[in-house]
Amino acid sequence: MAGSDAPRTIFHVDMDAFFASVEIRDRPELRGRPVVVGGVGRRGVVAAASYEARKHGCHSAQPMAEALRRCPEAVVLPARHDHYTAVSQQVFEVFERFSPVVEALSIDEAFLDMSGTERLLGPPRAAADAVRRAVFDATGGLTCSVGISTVKFIAKIASGENKPDGVTEIAPGDELGFLDPLPIAKLWGVGPKTQTRLIAHGVRTVGHLRKLGLDTLLAWFGESGAKLHRLSRADDPRPVEGRRSRLQISHEDTYAVDVEGRDALRRKLLSQSMRVADRLTAKRTRARRVQLKIRDHTFKTETRQCMLPEPTRQGRILYDAACRLLDTVELQGRRFRLTGVSASALVADDDAPAQQLDLLAPPADDRGDHLQGVLTEIRSRFGHQALFVADAGANSRENTTGAVTRTVDLDDDT
Repeated sequence: MAGSDAPRTIFHVDMDAFFASVEIRDRPELRGRPVVVGGVGRRGVVAAASYEARKHGCHSAQPMAEALRRCPEAVVLPARHDHYTAVSQQVFEVFERFSPVVEALSIDEAFLDMSGTERLLGPPRAAADAVRRAVFDATGGLTCSVGISTVKFIAKIASGENKPDGVTEIAPGDELGFLDPLPIAKLWGVGPKTQTRLIAHGVRTVGHLRKLGLDTLLAWFGESGAKLHRLSRADDPRPVEGRRSRLQISHEDTYAVDVEGRDALRRKLLSQSMRVADRLTAKRTRARRVQLKIRDHTFKTETRQCMLPEPTRQGRILYDAACRLLDTVELQGRRFRLTGVSASALVADDDAPAQQLDLLAPPADDRGDHLQGVLTEIRSRFGHQALFVADAGANSRENTTGAVTRTVDLDDDT
């Protein structure tokens, strides 16, 4: 066991072009060709690009039209999120064989606390190679890259230095030497606006940033300046945190054709609320908070949220709450390209507090939960359209509008 003063060993393991790599694994004839995964159509967005496609300038979050302009010969495939989730579970099962403390950042990356494992697994680089081999074997040929450091954010930066299928180790004491020459955009917390301000002051590398000193950064950026100063000095004592309770379940769609009018928006929210309810039911979880996300044709994004009187998994209750939130949004003269419904403040059935009985109240009516369970089971077996809510309208069904769909279960605050 490592002593309390021993330096930590933290891995950041990142799958290489995960969605695209899964597709190429499943279709070997695509090997060596540029592959782009994401939505097609006027407003399709790239979810992942193979390394062959990246050579042409394709990357995630890029409009699909731009990716195809840069690489007309790219093979475009629709995302299969359920399939990627299943493969991700295989990957995380491997991670958990090597460390009892695994912090998921997303479906395809995680921190592993490897402190004190050298007797069992050897030095950090040997352990990293073992992780990579195990992931490759468990997934039928998928590769990952590993960053090693005593500091979380440095391990994350390091994992991207030798992609794909590489290992980058920053030995204890070498943290500042690694950070100093990096462009400031690599530092956590430096977004486009902060980067522009720093460059205007002649600050282009992390080393330059550190030399500014705390007082200057506080004057420029307030409390966030103090955070930048700490990170530039490799001061990041945050521990790797193991799996935490799920924080949010959401479903959103980006539409190929803008949606106008309250009735049309309500139909979208109904379909999304039912999908969130299905996820809550499948996970035996209820939500206390509902959030609406909506983005108009000018890309202005608004969110609204409310607390429910009691935790629920019922789609109709989620939908009613989303509609009340929609009523607070100015709709006149606006067209909307994205809507989303999310459920948070989640309570697992096993963790739900017992309710005190009111002898004067009528018996609790749990028929809504039973009905939701039946609806979820039918849709899980036969697909979302097998038992579709009539109020949502046929044109709102999946794959009929060219919409880009995103269903998310967040297990952390990333």
